[in-house]
This record gives sequence, structure tokens and C-alpha cells, in this order.
Amino acid sequence: MYTNIKRLLLVLIAATVIPAQAADYIKRTICVWDIVGRGGPIAQAVEEFNLEATKWGVDLELIVNSSEKVIVEQFRSKQCDAAFLSELRIRNFIKFTGSLYAVGAMPEERHLRLMHQLLASPQMADKMRQGPFEIAGIAPAGEVYVFVRDRSINSLDKAVGRKIAVLGDDIYQQQMVELIGGTPITVTEATAGSMFNNGGVDVLPAPAIAYNPLELYKGLEPNGGIIHYPLAQISGQLITWHDRFPEDFGQKSREFHFSQFDRIMKEIEMSTKAIDTKWWVEIPEADKANYEKLMDDVRIEAVKADYWDGDMIKLQRRVRCKFDPTRAECAKPRDAL
Repeated sequence: MYTNIKRLLLVLIAATVIPAQAADYIKRTICVWDIVGRGGPIAQAVEEFNLEATKWGVDLELIVNSSEKVIVEQFRSKQCDAAFLSELRIRNFIKFTGSLYAVGAMPEERHLRLMHQLLASPQMADKMRQGPFEIAGIAPAGEVYVFVRDRSINSLDKAVGRKIAVLGDDIYQQQMVELIGGTPITVTEATAGSMFNNGGVDVLPAPAIAYNPLELYKGLEPNGGIIHYPLAQISGQLITWHDRFPEDFGQKSREFHFSQFDRIMKEIEMSTKAIDTKWWVEIPEADKANYEKLMDDVRIEAVKADYWDGDMIKLQRRVRCKFDPTRAECAKPRDAL
């Protein structure tokens, strides 16, 4: 009889404790942009992140869409408590981290790693907030290169008159293309690959990791190439409505995302190595100096135009100068910044 009573008590305790533990989780939704859909690499990575988030008392329900524009609107209209977006879209919410992909700002992986480490530190927490929004994590997505259907387009002067892909809602990109004499052609994340492969555009800036998923090798045949000089480093960023999450969620999440940096970079490196070496187009060393000067000018003008955040551009400059104090910009910083 004593044994039966003991079992009954255990059942009653379990019946009260287990639901209470489940109820402790804060249920929130996260909208995820993954061009592949629910089974894509970004969606899967966010699923894995949710396992970590449950340790902090938050259970995330994923809403996945292949259109980033749709995800942005869902987040803006509060259909989602959080969203995982490219930093190009993040710029409309938090300009500081949305300026991380500024052209030429992070020349090498060592620069990028230090930048991600700094942004994940508690000392930068205030910069991760803007109004009701908070950046709760940043993940590297690799280098952006210029894909061309004609490998003779290996310098800016040869881009004159060429059809160059730009995101339709990014006016500054269109202005930059017009500045170098190109013809801006509107694309979306969903149509960029097919536009390049079918000849709708001659030039497509794209991350190396897009080579296989977007089948860009089709557009490179027979005489195309990839300019072997990184234009920028891009990232994916987790943005939240701050008041929908526990106070310490953002910092814990940022630190977790940085802890994954080296693993993600190895995966990106493997994707880049999968590109057939015949497509790489080397540019002369003398031209590289001209490109660096041009990208510096672009960054300065973008800050003046209120497109990129001046504090981020200055921080990136300090990171570059930490590794190479002999750079001209270290001794004589540009007055515009």
C-alpha cells in the first residue's frame, strides 16, 4: 500500500512540475529568409539556434520564406518577433550593423573576425539597439565577388555600358552603377541568378557561396569569370523587437553567434573552394591599389549621403589600422569621418 501511495505522489508531482517547466518557455516567432526554403541551410541553422535559445527560456517558432522582402514586411508588421535577414535589409532598421558590408572595409578574414568579436562584446551592446529594435546575432556569409559573363570585363572602365545587377529597392547601388557608366538592371534575391544565367545582366555582384545554389556556372559559360578581388564581406543578422524578449537575450545570443564564427567560416571556405579554378580572373597588383582608393571614396561618399553609418566606417578603419598601421588612412584619416 505504501508503494502505491508513493507512486501516486510521484505521478501527481510529475503532473504539476512538467507542465510548469514547459510553461516557463517564452513562445516567440522568428521569420527566416532562406532562398532554398524550409530545408535550406539558413533555416536549418536557425533551427539549431533555437536549441540554444531554449536554454535561455525562449522557444522560437520558425516562419520561412524564400522572399526576403516578404520577411521584412512580416517583421515590420509584427507578425514576427524576430527575423534573420541580410545586412542589406538590416540597414533600414539599424544602420550601424547594416553598414558592416561597406565595400572594401574588411579586406581579410582576420579583420572580419576581430570585427565580429567586437560587435559581440557587452561594451557594444548600446550600438546594437536602435529604437525598438535590437541586433541579437551576426553570422558571416562570406566574400562578395563580381561575376561577369565576359571575362574581359576585368576593370571598371570596361564596365561602361554593361548591364549590372542591382537590388530594385537600393537607390544607392543604382547611383554607384551609373557613376561608373554601367546600366543598372533591377533584380531581386530570387531573380538575380536566373537573370545572370540567361543574359539579362552582364555583371552580378554575389557571394561566393551562391555559386552552386544559384547555378551561376551556367551564366559563366563559355567565356565568363569571377574577378578574384573581394568587393565586400556580407553577413546575416538576427534582429528582434527588443521588448518581446528577456532583457539578457540579445547579449547571450550575440555571444553565441560569435562562438560559431570559426565553424561557419570553414564551411564558407569549403563552398568557395568548390568553385572551378578556371573561372577566377586575376587583376594586376597596380589595379588593386586603384580599387582600394575607389572603395575608400565610395565609403566616404556613402557616409556623407547618410547611407552608411559613420561610426561603423570609423570602427572598420581602426580594425584595418590595427593590423597594418602603415596604411595611409591610419596616419591621415579622411576629414569626412
